Amino acid sequence: MTTRGRPRYEPAEKDRRVVEMMAGWAIPETSIAKVLAIDPKTLRKHFAEELTVGHAKLEAQLAQNLLRIAQGQDRHALIATIFALKARFGWIEQQPPGREQPLGKKEAMLNAAQRAASGNSKFAPPRPPPYYRAGRASDDELN
Repeated sequence: MTTRGRPRYEPAEKDRRVVEMMAGWAIPETSIAKVLAIDPKTLRKHFAEELTVGHAKLEAQLAQNLLRIAQGQDRHALIATIFALKARFGWIEQQPPGREQPLGKKEAMLNAAQRAASGNSKFAPPRPPPYYRAGRASDDELN
């Protein structure tokens, strides 16, 4: 009696390493499936763990290598350390404060008008003395 259809796919250890490496480098699943000459569904079925773990393993290997280089005493160690701090820990180089662009005529006039209207300019009415109380005087104060 003959069997029908394609034979069942059996993943080899070499295929697992290839999938893990390619997934680590963020190669799309369709491309990985083409390399192995299998369907993307078969890839996800047999290599689910390698697809999810590949990125983490590659990141760990790169970080380990970066730390090894960063512990050296040469220029490359400094560059590797700076890269690691920026990429992994979000460090940024402090930029010198930029020079402000001078305001145009319209913006300067608008700012002057807003300062005058806000009461914080030399054209604002003077404040009342501290003892002045706005409103009507009560009968007790008049007696």
